[in-house]
Amino acid sequence: MNDSAVQSQILKPEILNGDALGGVIVLCDHASNHVPADYADLGLDAAEFEKHIAWDIGAADVSRKICAMMGIAGVLAPVSRLLIDCNREPDHKTLIPPASDGVNIPANRDLGPRAVAARKAAYYTPFHDACARLVDAHLKAGKVPLVVGMHSFTPEMGDEPRRWHAGFLWNKDPRLAQAMIGMLERETDLVVGDNLPYSGRDLYYTMQRHGAEHGLPQTTIEVRQDLLATDAMTTEWAALLADILDECMNRADIAAIRHY
Repeated sequence: MNDSAVQSQILKPEILNGDALGGVIVLCDHASNHVPADYADLGLDAAEFEKHIAWDIGAADVSRKICAMMGIAGVLAPVSRLLIDCNREPDHKTLIPPASDGVNIPANRDLGPRAVAARKAAYYTPFHDACARLVDAHLKAGKVPLVVGMHSFTPEMGDEPRRWHAGFLWNKDPRLAQAMIGMLERETDLVVGDNLPYSGRDLYYTMQRHGAEHGLPQTTIEVRQDLLATDAMTTEWAALLADILDECMNRADIAAIRHY
């Protein structure tokens, strides 16, 4: 397939409660495993799109439920991260990954600048523009929103089990992450990671762009995927996270603009 010849229409992100100014914004940049038909599954077997390489399993469901429970705004990316990864800098080497977790992606190899630009214009830019509009609306209304990214992670990486039930990522600003960690450790017996199982110092683009650059409290929330396997599980996690986010947004030491 000649990627640059694909006439892809701009695919809008999913906006949740777009007019809400509730003090929290949920951004889910790995929400979908969808790839438009023009891309012929990127040359992969369809079964690959049910795996973690294509999306963060369960993250979209938790995001929708948090936004519904709290009456807050959110944005969900519309396509698989195998097509384009919205949590990467525009020039990052894995923005359009040639391989993921050992799986080669034929349609992503040797792409020219026009093909890359076409995917950015169709899927990446609309997602980030939607995120920016929500942040801007809150700031213009005098609100300091908590900005949270909703992700999930695999129970194992390689042969190593991951013992954490959830983790909170941050780069330079630890306020929100460490507050939420403390609350979960106070209220539950969950094993919670601080910049684990990944570090916000490595991959944090969405939170950096829409949170940290504005001085807003921000964190990426990671929940282990086997704990999001059913509707009841995602509801339970959404309720738990909504409760602690509600507490955080009412704390003056957290909900304030600070540049680090």
